[in-house]
Amino acid sequence: MRLRLIAIVAAMLPLCAAASDRAALFDRAWSLVDRHYWDRSFGGQDWAAARDHYRGRAIAAADQASFYAALNAMLASIGDSHVYARSPADLAVERAPDRTKREAREVALDVWLVRFDAFMPPDERWLRATMRAVRPEALILDLRDNGGGRDDVLDRIAGIFLPSGTPLLLREDAIEKTVGKRLYNRRIYVLIGPRTASAAELLAAALDRAGADVIGQRSKGAVTGGADYRLPDGGRLTVADYDVRLPDGTRIEKVGVRPRHVVADRPGEDAPLACALHLAKGGAAC
Repeated sequence: MRLRLIAIVAAMLPLCAAASDRAALFDRAWSLVDRHYWDRSFGGQDWAAARDHYRGRAIAAADQASFYAALNAMLASIGDSHVYARSPADLAVERAPDRTKREAREVALDVWLVRFDAFMPPDERWLRATMRAVRPEALILDLRDNGGGRDDVLDRIAGIFLPSGTPLLLREDAIEKTVGKRLYNRRIYVLIGPRTASAAELLAAALDRAGADVIGQRSKGAVTGGADYRLPDGGRLTVADYDVRLPDGTRIEKVGVRPRHVVADRPGEDAPLACALHLAKGGAAC
């Protein structure tokens, strides 16, 4: 009987260790948000009560996916687009090669479409090389699948299309501006939609202010500034440590950018692209 009890206890030890690890991981994530989140009201909720509410579910999780689901449920209760966690499995998918989609092609005579889906250094290098090689009469910039990225890359990518020093955003009472040499100053048509987020929304808004035609549907409204923290299991926590507004003080988090030309998707047809081509050829409003 004693040997059997020892065997049962030994079998339970890995489970206890796993629960202990999950508790430490959960507490680490909660503490990072508690220390770094920009809005000290935590979206108007009791942040300590949120910890108590979700902690038991996270510790009892059967696997990594269930744990991160519970953790993200707590983080989502703040209601900020840049407060979330990614598991090691999620990050492995993100690091897979050739995930970034980039495209540059002529879609009509002297009208080029350029598409990229992130604001990271490789995207900037590709876009800069593309715009040095291609100088069409009209450019369609497709940001519909662009989820954003780094602020510094936004500053430089925006500088490809706008004069250096053009205001882009208001961050902690300081105006962030474009930098670098402008490479393109002709007609621009910008495609946006519900998946356009963060830095892509800020670029679309800046180009709209400069007179570009923004086409499609309202953007996601996911615009705060987040820093990444490595978690003990190899996961990653993003915490918004500052708010972001347009240069005039307008906040677009949860609001999004509204296009000048609202064009809904239609089955079997890329209606926003068709609208951009119509306008590029001198057509009236779509």
